[in-house]
Amino acid sequence: MAAMQVLLGRDLSDQFAVVTGANSGIGYETARSLALHGAHVVLACRDSHKAAAALQKIRQERPSAKVTNLHLDLNCLASVKNFANAYIGHNWPLHLLILNAGVFGLPYSQTEDGFETTFQTNHLGHFYLTQLLMGTLKKSAPGRVISVSAESHRFTDLSQSTICETLLSPPEDGYRAIYSYNQSKLCNILMSQELHRRLSSCGVMCHAVHPGNVVSTGLPRHSWFYRIIFTAVRPFAKSQQQAAATSVFCATAQELENFSGYYFNNCFQCQPSGTSLSTELASRLWELSERMVNKARTLQQI
Repeated sequence: MAAMQVLLGRDLSDQFAVVTGANSGIGYETARSLALHGAHVVLACRDSHKAAAALQKIRQERPSAKVTNLHLDLNCLASVKNFANAYIGHNWPLHLLILNAGVFGLPYSQTEDGFETTFQTNHLGHFYLTQLLMGTLKKSAPGRVISVSAESHRFTDLSQSTICETLLSPPEDGYRAIYSYNQSKLCNILMSQELHRRLSSCGVMCHAVHPGNVVSTGLPRHSWFYRIIFTAVRPFAKSQQQAAATSVFCATAQELENFSGYYFNNCFQCQPSGTSLSTELASRLWELSERMVNKARTLQQI
């Protein structure tokens, strides 16, 4: 099933959506599908030129599409704050927050905030963004927060006894690209579970989704090894439109209006790992993420 099929016959003209990483790949198809069905969509992207090009492509299909692009660099907490301030400054409501952006297979690097890049891009930046927009989400309810995770969240040893800043954001000698990615995808589900506990009573439903395996996007661009693998399996993988379907379904399906706290694959609710359902681990991740953000904000004077 493709995202456009999920929305067949739907009118989303009363909905305001933010999609991170919306200039290409699954994020673009998610934003495009929502915009072509009437939603006011904000493309939250690091590369402003690519975001502008994506916006124009959508408007070529539907000149009346309500699409805006606002700069968001998840690798920079100051940029995250600037994005949230800009969004709130427009006095827009927020009904759909789709946390889609992600990186994979990176060589080791640190952000200007001092954290390992995969961890900050895939989890901590989204955590801070959601924190800053929680008030708007509550005021705009009913709404939904969709976190794009992956089945690889199952392959990590993160637990209550091991969780710490050094494990989440390791130094170079403790870094393994695939492990850091898998761990960040587990963090996505844990954060979604904690958001469910904090927001569902306010009318904001929260779900995590798996878009599909080795989908042909720019995700493996940082590694020649993974580029070869993704290219080899391309004929057997989902298209980008198909991969966007589960995010779009969880964001808009009328049958999910009163359901929250689930994990979806192929537009069906399924069981994530037992670790991802630990309320204690989710709470500890939330508290540790808060401390890490506050420490960085103090150092950077954000």
